[in-house]
Amino acid sequence: MGMVGYTVALVVITVIASPCVYGKQLSDQQEIKVQRLLKRLNKPALKSIKSEDGDIIDCVPITKQPAFDHPLLKNHTIQMRPSFVPEGGSTFTKKEAKAITQVWHKNGVCPNNTVPIRRTKKEDILRAKSIESFGKKRHKSFGKGTHQSNPGEGHECKKHLDLELRDEVGYLECEI
Repeated sequence: MGMVGYTVALVVITVIASPCVYGKQLSDQQEIKVQRLLKRLNKPALKSIKSEDGDIIDCVPITKQPAFDHPLLKNHTIQMRPSFVPEGGSTFTKKEAKAITQVWHKNGVCPNNTVPIRRTKKEDILRAKSIESFGKKRHKSFGKGTHQSNPGEGHECKKHLDLELRDEVGYLECEI
């Protein structure tokens, strides 16, 4: 019974744990949301490069990069680098440019007129608090404000303390 019991226990654990990723079990609806988000985020690539750490770097045409999904940039014209540099305009040499590299460059580089973008994986999305909050900035809270009233000056103001930096940051939320 020892070996059979061990095998049965292993199979049961595998079946129970398989639908869970990062401790989250996804419903069919959530799975569809994740797949839609991945499809929207991961643009079609001209070339893909696998890095040493397992990430995949997609070389996306410069005109198809995610920044241009923003409504204000829909018809934006990209300004390419000038073919010449005015005298005294830059001290940055081509030799120095070659020295700056990423680890994934060992496995290849992106062609001209493409931008390297790390491919987003399902696990990346599931690490977020929620599918909807993935990729969005969290607003820092400044702790509780102390209310000060200066009736003689005709202003009511709040003073906040930034708990993270331990610096006093003054905000005037005044009513006149």
